[in-house]
This record gives sequence, C-alpha cells and structure tokens, in this order.
Amino acid sequence: MSIASTRSGTPARSRLRRLVRSGTVLAATTLLAVGAAGQSWAATPTLRWTTNAPTPVTTLTLPMAVDSAPDASGIYFAYYTTLESGTRPYAGFQPKPVDANGNRVLQAIFSSFNADATTTDNHCTYGADGGAGVSCAVRFRYTPGTMYSLVLERASVSRATQLMTGDVVETATGAPVAHIGSFGLPSASGRFKTADQGFIEPYLSAGCGQRVTVTYGKPVGTEAGVAHTGSLPTVTDPSSGSCLSTTSQTTSRGQRVTVAGNAAAAAAPTTG
Repeated sequence: MSIASTRSGTPARSRLRRLVRSGTVLAATTLLAVGAAGQSWAATPTLRWTTNAPTPVTTLTLPMAVDSAPDASGIYFAYYTTLESGTRPYAGFQPKPVDANGNRVLQAIFSSFNADATTTDNHCTYGADGGAGVSCAVRFRYTPGTMYSLVLERASVSRATQLMTGDVVETATGAPVAHIGSFGLPSASGRFKTADQGFIEPYLSAGCGQRVTVTYGKPVGTEAGVAHTGSLPTVTDPSSGSCLSTTSQTTSRGQRVTVAGNAAAAAAPTTG
C-alpha cells in the first residue's frame, strides 16, 4: 500500500492512490507549486532507520548518495520523521531531468501534513499531497556517487511556535549545498524521535520503468551538541502490490540499494 497521510500528520497506509508533489524551485525566490496527481500502487518498498540516540534530538542528518539514475522524474526516496507530539514531517530526494545547462539534478523535499503548519519561506507553499500542511522543495546539481545529507532541525522556539528547517549539505565536508525550506509548527510538537521509517515510491507511472541505485549512510541525531550515529537503514520489499523491487548489500560506503522497476505493472488495474 502506498503511504499517505492524515491531516494531523499521522501516516495512513489504506489508500491505493496518492497525490504526489513534484514542485520545484527555479530560483531562490520562486517555488512552483505543482499538484500533479500521479498514480501510486498498493505497496512500496519500506525503509527503517535509527540514530540510536538515547533521547529525542534537535537535529537529524540523513545521508544518501544517488549512484546511478535516469535523468527523469519518477521515483521518490523518502524518510518519515516523528516529533515528540506525534506529528510526522517527511523529507527525501527525487532524481529529476537535467537542467538547461545539462547538469544532473536532484530535488530535495521537506514537508509537513500538520494543519497548523505555517510558512513565510519562498521555497515553500501551503498544502501537502492534496491536504493541509506545508511543502518545501529545491533542485540542486549533484554528482553521482557523492553523498548528500538532509539536515532537518528544530531551529528555534518562540512562544507558541517552533521553526523547522531543512537543508542539504555535502556529507563528507558538511559544506552547504541547498536550502530546502522552513515552516513553523506548534512549539509543543517537540524534537525528533530517534527512529522511524521511510519509503521508495514510484510517484509517476514512469517510475515503474526505471532502475536507480542509491547508497544510504548512517543517520545521525544531535542533541545538546552531542552527535549519535545510528546503524545503516534497512529496506524491505512489500509482499505484493508494488511495481518496484529492491536488492541491497552493505558496502564500505553504506547500504547500497538497487531499485528495479517493472514497467508492465504500471498497466495493471487497481481497486479502491
């Protein structure tokens, strides 16, 4: 089943169809809000990750390298995160077509399904997967095989609101790559819990014909200046219903996962 979300931010795995954002930032001050509906299938490969931190953390660092991918939209590599209140922002990477100069491009996403989310960030728009919330996105040039990290942070708390920020850095050096976006949540939302899940989704039918290899690094949770490094994420195929299958192996760089699409599955009828 595809991973959807309720208005409160709690994921639901009951719908067969999912409205997927494919918004893109063309410049630092412009976000195109795209609500294009792509069909998704009854199940997707799922991800489990942990920082092994003893308490909730203020900052999450989630590394991934795209080793090989077509220069096309279609597959979303996403992490769910859970805050202390239970609301669940998500973030991830999507390969995209090359830019006007022929550079290879990834899109990074940071979104909240919380109906109380607010934003003044030019990289963000209101709405998430057709419901309430805020969605932020940015495209950046990438080098295949280079590991980039999503850095998600509870950046500040001011009275009733906490500011959540999402950025991309180069994992090896920590050098800034791109700002994804930021949004406010009620301050009671709290910090990030130490473990959660994710998914690999063919958010366009084209994704069912693609082959992508990525390497997941070890998630890091930071609290009070102390960094806690987790174990490598694991990816599990659903028992049925997906047009994607995965193979995994542990390497010196991380957990290498190859996603192979089955284009014939895109034509299979769905119900519900």
